[in-house]
Amino acid sequence: MRAFRLIGRGSSDTLEQLLRFTLLTLAWWLCALLIVPVGPATIALFAMTDPRRLGDAPGWSEAVQIGRRSWRRGWLILLATMPLMFVLVWNIRAFATSSDQIVVLEPFWLLLLLIIGSICAFALSVAALLDLPTAMAVRQGAQLVGAHPLRSIVMALALWLIVALGTLLVVPMVMFVPALVAAIVNRFALDGLAIPVTDVLAPTEEREREDRAGRSDRRHGLFSHPDTRR
Repeated sequence: MRAFRLIGRGSSDTLEQLLRFTLLTLAWWLCALLIVPVGPATIALFAMTDPRRLGDAPGWSEAVQIGRRSWRRGWLILLATMPLMFVLVWNIRAFATSSDQIVVLEPFWLLLLLIIGSICAFALSVAALLDLPTAMAVRQGAQLVGAHPLRSIVMALALWLIVALGTLLVVPMVMFVPALVAAIVNRFALDGLAIPVTDVLAPTEEREREDRAGRSDRRHGLFSHPDTRR
């Protein structure tokens, strides 16, 4: 299933850039503790975990510039989605053990929570990757969910599981889980938008031609072994 391959690629991005992603995560946590800059810091985190940036220097000055440009839209995207998610989580917890008939709405609330969470994540991602304003980012996020509903739900479930495990283990949450979440969402967003991502670790075309030529020569015996006889 493609969704699991995208999750794997996002995880691989994090492992390949673990030190860089850890520094980005620690900077994001500092902004989250200060509360006020968390909106633009989240946009900057998504921008700096763009898989097309793999292999680049951290670019802290660029991250600060992205955060400054994203002050308004970062908060607007969060304010447009987070209250709805909070209400849904509250309802699910409040009626989890209830014997009332309203408990039958819990699967619907859970599904709606996953959808709203996916829209929020995609909106933050495309705002960072494509430098879109708030309204266009939210609309694009909703379109991605509408175009790939099953994939979006799988992504949301995986992200909730990652966050839950990271919170339980504490250290991963502090060190790299926010950057890991951003990297995975970026992979889904770029794939949904059909934007290619060049693998910087993949061999170049020239290297591939040399490898094919070497394999062909070996098959035809063009490489002779030295005669060890004296």
